[in-house]
Amino acid sequence: MTNTVEDIRDIKGFVPVPHGWLWLALIGSALLLVALIWWFKRRKPVVALPVIPPLSPLEIALAALQKLKAANLPVEKFYTQLSDIVRQFIEGRYGLRAPERTTEEFLAEARLPEQYMVLLQTFLQEADLVKFARHRPGADDMARALSAAEKFVRESAV
Repeated sequence: MTNTVEDIRDIKGFVPVPHGWLWLALIGSALLLVALIWWFKRRKPVVALPVIPPLSPLEIALAALQKLKAANLPVEKFYTQLSDIVRQFIEGRYGLRAPERTTEEFLAEARLPEQYMVLLQTFLQEADLVKFARHRPGADDMARALSAAEKFVRESAV
């Protein structure tokens, strides 16, 4: 095949584009509108949940003391939990890192009013005797310790 002058043709002019794009735009918009309506109808409504304020250290401690009172625990577990409740209350109320310290370290750092310090010192030392020195108090002593812890929590929360 050889190229001749007859094989070479000139460039053709512009080819008119049909106006079908207008119909495509209308159909696309209608489909988009249908899709949006379907999505809004299918979407679950947003339900505002009531905001429950967090419990105060006093409320947490009193609830834990009531739970402890209802539980019939052995002496050592009773005093361990009672001491933990009081220490966590002190941490929440006063910002002292009571659960992570020994009684002596904690009491040396605590700057509580004198009546609370005496009550707290007596209570925590008795709990330490039970936990570490195998002291076995009676039921009356356990009730008194629980009462002292509750008294401390209630009075020092003010």
